[in-house]
Amino acid sequence: MKLEPLFTVKENKMFCIKDNSEFDLNALHKIEIKWSQVELEPESYNEEFLAGLRDQLKVLDEKNEFAVLIPVVDKPLENAEQNEFFINAFNHTARRVKDCVSVAGFELPVQLASADDFIDVLSVKHAQYIYFTKDKTIQNKSIVIY
Repeated sequence: MKLEPLFTVKENKMFCIKDNSEFDLNALHKIEIKWSQVELEPESYNEEFLAGLRDQLKVLDEKNEFAVLIPVVDKPLENAEQNEFFINAFNHTARRVKDCVSVAGFELPVQLASADDFIDVLSVKHAQYIYFTKDKTIQNKSIVIY
C-alpha cells in the first residue's frame, strides 16, 4: 500500500497539498522511538512494539491528526555498519506503519553520518514523508527546518 503525499515543503515550511495552506508544526504529535525498542539485536525487530506504535498512529488517523516520528539514538552510532543498522531499523519501522496516514514524516537525528542516506532508503517505499531537522546546514527539498 503506497500512500499519496499529503504535505509538501516550500522554503523550509510544510504545506497541505489539498489547499496549499501552511501546516502549523505545533499541531504535530512528536513520538519518540528508541532505536533499542525497535531493534533488539542487529536486524532483529520488536514486532510487538511496532504493532503498538501502529495502533497509536491509527488513533491519530481517526482524529485526522499527524505525527512526526523521532528516532532516538540510544545505542552506539559510530561507524558505517551501525549507521546501516540504524537506517534499516527505521526503514523497518516505516514498513510497519506504512498504512498510517497520520505519519507526516521522521525527524533526522543529528548523530546520523548522512541524512541523505536515511532519506534515500526510506523514500524508496515511503515517498510521502517529510523530514524534520534543527540542523540548518542540511539542504534537501523534503526537509523542514524547525
